[in-house]
Amino acid sequence: MVRWQLLSPSLPLVLLLASCGSGKPVARAPLTVQTVTVGEFRFAPGIDTISTIESTSNVVMRPQSDGRVVRILATEGQRVKAGQPILVLDNVQESATLDSSRAEAIKDRVNAERYIFLNEQGAVSTKDRDFYVTQAIQSRDQARSSAATLGYKFVTAPIDGELGNLDTVKLGDYVRQGQAITGIVNNSTLWTLMDVPATQAGQVKVGLPVQVESQGNPPVKGMGRVVFVSPYFATGSTSPGTPNTVLVKAVFPNLTGALKTGQFVRNRIITGVSDQLAVPVQAVMMQAQQPFVYRVLPLYTILPKIKASDQLPAAEKQKLEKLPGTTPVVVQTVVKLGNLQNNAYPVLSGLAKGDQIVVSNTALLRSGMPVKVVPAASGS
Repeated sequence: MVRWQLLSPSLPLVLLLASCGSGKPVARAPLTVQTVTVGEFRFAPGIDTISTIESTSNVVMRPQSDGRVVRILATEGQRVKAGQPILVLDNVQESATLDSSRAEAIKDRVNAERYIFLNEQGAVSTKDRDFYVTQAIQSRDQARSSAATLGYKFVTAPIDGELGNLDTVKLGDYVRQGQAITGIVNNSTLWTLMDVPATQAGQVKVGLPVQVESQGNPPVKGMGRVVFVSPYFATGSTSPGTPNTVLVKAVFPNLTGALKTGQFVRNRIITGVSDQLAVPVQAVMMQAQQPFVYRVLPLYTILPKIKASDQLPAAEKQKLEKLPGTTPVVVQTVVKLGNLQNNAYPVLSGLAKGDQIVVSNTALLRSGMPVKVVPAASGS
């Protein structure tokens, strides 16, 4: 992408009325202007929308059992891992049941092993052996069931992520199975749902890049891609004339970690990228809905046309004829432009690469006027 180059020719100051003697007109300096060189600019036309972003991993933490909260093992905003305990519910009875089931399982396993050995020696029947083996299996499964029941008394994180607000639950509170305790969100990968007008929906395809920008200052930016385009048109109202929209989903990595679920963002679905000749917005003037710019040319290149023109008075022509041929002169040039993007217009016709155009004091200019070109102030 080209940068606008500010030019300043090494010409001496040119006076329109070259006289400084007594009784003669006072000399007048040419108007000072700044110019840029016409070059290529990278344009990325697209579709702009505003939407909220959501995490691809965002779940509500709910207990799987009723109980009273006896321990809180994490704090709100804490980063947690999947399976990490967050709350502990009263579990005295469940722990005792598990201990009893494990003891019973151990006893029955020992009996089964003993009867298997005796059966191999011919000391007991196969029927007796099978009875104790079956009993050992049932005791083992019962211990596993008791362990699972006890596990429900520990409310654990279902995913890796950041813990939400825990103020709704305090020590001693009684919680119910399925009650919403808090949320856990992993903002490392985000998605956004965009409503694209039906008139632009044909430009959207899966895989197109999407620029995402927060509304804060300074804005946080991200880049993602379209992953879904709805096969249905939707409308927000049943009133006649309400425009249809198409739901488009984009996913993007939250590289800085600064974007959060529920945040409003500006989206731009980039439908194409091209390098085109461009002019900055401050160079463009309008006359009768026709855009034009002022080119800067050496006087000698346009003097014949000026002489043949009937638009300038004879006195003005005579003044121009007395100036050096290298004097910079502005020429009003009609142009055809594309849509404005990032303060630049693509040039469809009227200018060539390398042309110098004026970007300051354009309202004071007229075609054929001599000017002085100086560098722009720093930062302009």
